[in-house]
Amino acid sequence: MKTLLQRSYALLVMIGFLFFMITDKAECADWLMILENEEGVFYADRDTALKNTASVKVKEARELSVLKNHKVIQRYLEVVEYDCNAKKQRVNHILTYNTSGEVLLKTNGNAPWENIGTDQKAKVFFDSACRQQ
Repeated sequence: MKTLLQRSYALLVMIGFLFFMITDKAECADWLMILENEEGVFYADRDTALKNTASVKVKEARELSVLKNHKVIQRYLEVVEYDCNAKKQRVNHILTYNTSGEVLLKTNGNAPWENIGTDQKAKVFFDSACRQQ
């Protein structure tokens, strides 16, 4: 049990470091587990940033998904912007890792704005980012 806790802690430290590398921010993420289901365990960084983009106030959130039973992908990190008033989101960065820890996909750039879907995970991430308007 102690070894499992040590490995979990080491994994979270490594993930924080990797997020530092993809977001160019000096601070480490303060991860909060927001959902666990049969798909995986999902974390949100407690520190969301409020910023103005083209006269719209948006929240920028860092999100971590650790998948339980996916055959190829083990985890992915995302930087997502939320327009809390319009209930929309767009993904700015994605970093996807396989089960061996190798990077499978790295994207940079703004995706188009999308409505928050009916998916439980999407709603929980949205609520986590936008709860403090």
